[in-house]
Amino acid sequence: MAKQQSTENRWRQFLVGGAILLVVALVVISLLLFWRDIPGLLGETVGKIVGIMSTPFFMEASFVILGFLIVVSLNTWRRHKAEDEFVTIETKAEPTDRTELY
Repeated sequence: MAKQQSTENRWRQFLVGGAILLVVALVVISLLLFWRDIPGLLGETVGKIVGIMSTPFFMEASFVILGFLIVVSLNTWRRHKAEDEFVTIETKAEPTDRTELY
C-alpha cells in the first residue's frame, strides 16, 4: 500500500514539474515570437525585456532567477496550504502532593 502511494506521489511530482517547465517554455517562446504584436508602452517594455533575456549571459541568469522565484512561490504555497506546524506534546500531570515523590 505504501509502495503504491510512493509511486503515485512520484508520478504526481513528475507531472507537476513537467507542467511547470512546459508553461515556462511556452511563455518564453511566445514572448520571443509575438512581442512585436503587443501595442504601446507595454509592447516596448516586453520587447526590451525579451531582448535582455535573449542575450547569452542574461538568458542563463534570468532562468536562474525565474527558477528561484518558482521554487520560492511553490514552497510558500505549500506552506500556506499545510496547516500550522505547532505541535503540542501531552505529558503526564505533575503530582499535586509532594510527599508522593519520596
